Amino acid sequence: MGQRTRGRKFLLQCRYAADANGESIVENMELMQITSRIQDAETRVWIQDLAKAVEKNREEIDALIEGSLVNWSMERLTPITKLILEQATAEKNYLEIPAPVVIKEAVRLAIDFEGPKTGSFVNGVLDKILIRGQ
Repeated sequence: MGQRTRGRKFLLQCRYAADANGESIVENMELMQITSRIQDAETRVWIQDLAKAVEKNREEIDALIEGSLVNWSMERLTPITKLILEQATAEKNYLEIPAPVVIKEAVRLAIDFEGPKTGSFVNGVLDKILIRGQ
């Protein structure tokens, strides 16, 4: 598993913890020992930049996601699926990571955390947001 893949997974866990415990993402990164779990300094900075991009633009990101859901609503998304979609959208739109890379990594996270059906769902939503621009 590459450093950025490991970083995406770590950030997802920190964001989930932040939503659950009310602490900031930065505080959760420290609690979850970012320095020992993500040893590459460049990857740590990248994760922190991604976390900031998601938080700063969360309303806009959520509006993009909601506009791309067909016969679905934000309220029906599991917390993990919502976090994956937000993180991936921010990665493409604010850190300028190519859409195919973002989608592949988001699908991997979805499968790892919630299974193949969620992976397919995430793929479809992100294709609509990041490639077709809807």
